[in-house]
Amino acid sequence: MRARRATSWRRWLGDRRGVAAIEFALIAPVLIVLLLGCVTLFVAYRDSQDAEKATFTIGDLLSRRTDPVDDAFLSTTQQLFLQMVSRTAERTKYRISSLTRSGGKFSVAWSYAVAPRTALRTADIPTDSLPVVADGDSLVLVETAVSYDPLFGGLGLVSGEHVNLAANRPRFIAAIAKSD
Repeated sequence: MRARRATSWRRWLGDRRGVAAIEFALIAPVLIVLLLGCVTLFVAYRDSQDAEKATFTIGDLLSRRTDPVDDAFLSTTQQLFLQMVSRTAERTKYRISSLTRSGGKFSVAWSYAVAPRTALRTADIPTDSLPVVADGDSLVLVETAVSYDPLFGGLGLVSGEHVNLAANRPRFIAAIAKSD
C-alpha cells in the first residue's frame, strides 16, 4: 500500500500537463505591462518629435518672410502649429518674438504671445539658448510648449510638456517688422 502511494505521488509530481498554462498565467501580466509601456513611450516620443518639427517649421516660415507681419498673420501661424501637433489651443503655449542684438546684448523688437504666455521682455530673453550672432543681426524666436498625458499613466509616467525653442535669422531681410 505504501509503495502504491509513493508511486502515485511520484507520478503526480512528474506530470507536466498544464505547466504551459501556469507559466503563461505568470508571464502574461509582465508582457502586457511591457507592451503598454513601449506603446506609451513611443507615443510620447512621436508627440515630442511632432512638436519639435512644428516649431522649426513655423520658425522657417517666418525667417523666409519679407513683408511685415501682423497679428492676423501670427494668429494664422498659431493655427498652423495647432494643426501640425493635433492639439487644442488650451494644451499649448505659443510665443513669437523678434530679437535684435546691439552692443553685445539682445533686445526685443516685438513679441506676439497667446495666453497663458505673455509677451517676451528684454529681461526674460533666454540668452543661453540662442545662437551666437553679430551685432546688428536679428533673430526670430519661436517658443512653444505642448502638454502631454501618458497613454497609460499607471506605469509610473507622469504628465508634462514638450518645450521647444527655434531661433532663426531672417533670410532675405535684416529684421522682420511687425505692423499693428
